Amino acid sequence: MASGRVSKVKGKVVDIPTAPTIGTATAGGGSASTTFTNSTVGGPYRSYIAKSNPSNITATGSTSPIIVTGLTEGTPYTISIAGVNETGTGEYSSASNSVTPTAAVSYESIATVTLSSSQSNIEFTSIPATFKHLQIRGILKSTVSPADTDYGYFTFNSDTGSNYSYHRFQGNGTTTGSSGTSSGNYGVLGYIVPSTGRTNIFGTFIMDILDYVSTSKIKTAKILSGLDNNGSGIIEFNSASWRDTSAINSIRFISATGNLAQYSSLALYGIKG
Repeated sequence: MASGRVSKVKGKVVDIPTAPTIGTATAGGGSASTTFTNSTVGGPYRSYIAKSNPSNITATGSTSPIIVTGLTEGTPYTISIAGVNETGTGEYSSASNSVTPTAAVSYESIATVTLSSSQSNIEFTSIPATFKHLQIRGILKSTVSPADTDYGYFTFNSDTGSNYSYHRFQGNGTTTGSSGTSSGNYGVLGYIVPSTGRTNIFGTFIMDILDYVSTSKIKTAKILSGLDNNGSGIIEFNSASWRDTSAINSIRFISATGNLAQYSSLALYGIKG
């Protein structure tokens, strides 16, 4: 039994830890995160071990919660936790509630484009239909005069009809603004040229496109973008929908009034799970 194991550290007897009190387990992508409370009885803890049932998959940590990874999607698990110190590993706690991990989310690179000179657009074509969602990470700059303001736009499947709705919300740290909900023949990414005449400034963004292969859902996109506006950073949260249920097989990015400048770059990822 655990209560019979002791050791001495600098002349002091150190009991083996008694079992922590189990908390709540929460499923994740191929994982389970479990909270616990250490016991005040027995020797002091140095670390903790979480163990799954079935499969006895373990993970270690120094504080609550502990995340056990490598679990199988669709299989129910419980988690137990034990304390560890100089004497050894204590008894495991009672089992947690049962949780069933989902598929682990992973990103796979599909294509990357960086412009060696300015051009009218960047387009990803023949997008594979093997993922659940898409993500695009980009930096864009327009060729318009720095005295002007320019925005990045996008279209799906070469559709330039008035089939897009979007909502823009932006702030610079001191003020906020919103364009409300609008419709047009494009979706909005955000600023790619600032409004204060600065040169060599690129707009950055991350864009998530949900359920792009579905043929029963209107396609939606969520965009976080940012840009340096003469020392006052602009950040935007944009949402857009394409009122079409077709699967997305191509995406085009353009400047509202100019071309995309040299060194503009986009990276396309597929999201599994």
